[in-house]
Amino acid sequence: MNMRVRQRDATRAMILEAALQEFSAHGFDGTSTRAIAAKAGVHHALIKYHFQSKDLLWRAAVTFLFERQLAELAAFPPPDQFADKRDYAREMLRQRVYYWARHPEHARLMVQESCRDTERFRWMVDTFIKTVSEASEQFIRWLQNEELVPRASTPALAYILVGAAQLFYTLAPEVQRVWGIDPANPEAIEAHADALIQLVLR
Repeated sequence: MNMRVRQRDATRAMILEAALQEFSAHGFDGTSTRAIAAKAGVHHALIKYHFQSKDLLWRAAVTFLFERQLAELAAFPPPDQFADKRDYAREMLRQRVYYWARHPEHARLMVQESCRDTERFRWMVDTFIKTVSEASEQFIRWLQNEELVPRASTPALAYILVGAAQLFYTLAPEVQRVWGIDPANPEAIEAHADALIQLVLR
C-alpha cells in the first residue's frame, strides 16, 4: 500500500470517527458536515470527496460502527476455551461492558435514531441491528439452557442486559454529576462489570 492510499484511508477513518461523535451528540438533523470536518481537523471539501453527502456519510459511519462491534463479537473465544461455562458467561458480560465503555457514542447514536421511525432507522435495523439482536438471542438462550439466568422473555432480557451494560456510559455526564464518578475510569469500569455479573448470573 503506497503512502497516498494510506493517507486517504487515514483521512477517511478520522472523518468517520468525528462523524460518529457528532451524530451521537446532536443527531442527524443537528449535525452539519462542517462541524464534522472541524472535529476531524480536515477541510470541509474532503467530506464531499470521500462521502458525497451527509446521508451517505451517516450510513458509512453506522456501517463502520456495527462492523467494528460484529468483528469484536466474532473474535470472542467459544465456551470450550474457558474453564467452565460460568467463566465464559462472566467474561462475555465483562467484554460487553468494556465495549460500551470504549464506545459510548454507539449507544448515544442508537438513542438519537431509535426514537424516530425514519428511513435511516429502518435501514439501520434491517442492515445491522437484527444481526446483532440474533447474536444476543443466541447468548441469552445459551444462558437459559445452562440455567445461569431465568427463563424469562428473551426480548426483555436482551434489552435488560444491553441497558445495564451501556447506560452507565451513555449517561456519563449524569453519572459524573450525580455520583461524582468518571465512567471512563478503569476502576469504575471494572466495578460496573463486576456489579452486572453479580446481578445477572445466578
